[in-house]
Amino acid sequence: MQGQTLIYCVGAAKAGTSWLFDALYAHPECFFPTTKELHYWDGLQGGHGGVFRDQLPGRIADIRARYEVTTAEAQRAYQEANMADIQRWYDQFDGKTRDDAAYLDYVGIGRVEAKIVGDFTPAYANLPVDWMRQMVEVHGDVKAIYLLREPVDRLWSHFRMDAADEAGALAKMDAFLGGGEEIVARRSNYRQTLNRLGEVLPRHRLHVEVFERLFTSEALGRICDFLGISRIAPMADKQVHKSRAGTLDADRRARAQHALRQQYNFIERFLGGLPAEWTQKMVTA
Repeated sequence: MQGQTLIYCVGAAKAGTSWLFDALYAHPECFFPTTKELHYWDGLQGGHGGVFRDQLPGRIADIRARYEVTTAEAQRAYQEANMADIQRWYDQFDGKTRDDAAYLDYVGIGRVEAKIVGDFTPAYANLPVDWMRQMVEVHGDVKAIYLLREPVDRLWSHFRMDAADEAGALAKMDAFLGGGEEIVARRSNYRQTLNRLGEVLPRHRLHVEVFERLFTSEALGRICDFLGISRIAPMADKQVHKSRAGTLDADRRARAQHALRQQYNFIERFLGGLPAEWTQKMVTA
């Protein structure tokens, strides 16, 4: 199909990317493989594509186990498509060989009748600018979406997702406050990601949305307008990949807020002010 736009949703992690994927996946003018997070570009750049590839058979096994006890036909059909898509990606990408033509075919360029095709991999937010440029130059019409979440909330949600329980999440937060947890900390570097995206994409090809407002008709409408597709109603009651429950005390929140102060300052400049939903949570000394 001529005139297709390739979109990348490059994060941030724990900022609503899975919810947005599901919303746009159901859009009649969009096509995405059910294999969210392909890790094509970061796998090649970091030399760890094989690690991601080795995880795919386990993902298929997990889906098959759920499939065996699923009764809803629509859900079973999605699970079947998901297993087939993951298997095709496993067969097609060996984790180390760059094949942009095969990658573009997999995401649907020239293969499906859809205006929008794309790749939702939040880890692309950490790519160096030269790899972001290659990612953008792979197709003639590329746009990117970046979702922002209140920085401490995003960090805390990430730790709760990674930890076995609240105590483990608090230990990870303490490690971050002590200068550790570097990988998760990089996911919180909005300034770095947006500056790099700004080097490889003109501003009108980058859409930034705030997590705290994402699940509204207005926000989803803005995203649809940005993509040039018809507006759809949000699935406001659907939660995807919800983190474990846990409470962050005021002292740790204040210290994390201080550690991330450069991110707050950058977003205030970038957006022309911090979202009210963020300032309401800020702890003052």
